[in-house]
Amino acid sequence: MVGKPQQRTKRTQERILAAARDLFENNGYEATSVDAVATRAGVAKATVFAHFTDKASLLIAAKIQRLEALGADMRATIDDSATDCPARYLAQVFRPWLALYREDPEFARLFLSQSTLNDGPWTRQFLEVCGLLEAHAARAVARLHGEGRLRPELDPETVTQGILAFYYHMIVGHSLGALPDAGTQESLFDRLIETWMHGCAPPAGA
Repeated sequence: MVGKPQQRTKRTQERILAAARDLFENNGYEATSVDAVATRAGVAKATVFAHFTDKASLLIAAKIQRLEALGADMRATIDDSATDCPARYLAQVFRPWLALYREDPEFARLFLSQSTLNDGPWTRQFLEVCGLLEAHAARAVARLHGEGRLRPELDPETVTQGILAFYYHMIVGHSLGALPDAGTQESLFDRLIETWMHGCAPPAGA
């Protein structure tokens, strides 16, 4: 049974996270200070730092549930979706992640600068989710390879790394304004996948 001090700690953490989510959503990450989060949550600034290493950890914590849900959905898609159209299959695997980083460019920049993050429980949890994304991508390509959907002259590991590299490229491209909208980004991704797969191309908005 969770004791009262632990319950109070959990409630305080939830209050800080709720304040951070609200401020990040309304003011943006850069314009939101830890002082503002503490004031909104009704706690001391030191209390915020007692739960979260820094502001980046707050942003990670605010997003982690959605990331974990996306990871679970990704695994289910990989295991359960039909692969008769490989390009559509991989679009279903990756497009929800691309949408997340389009919606929140500041979080995308944090994702792209993982090596600069301070160590801590939230950072480690975030890096674990990122690692699972790469492992799931390998599983998706391995399934296509096993079912004969991958062009036979191609190595599955190389294809996986190519897809992931292009995935990161599209996040960077959107952050810099070179791939300004979903249609441009997804069309580019689709054309890349089509060169590696046997089967149909995904329709627009797949």
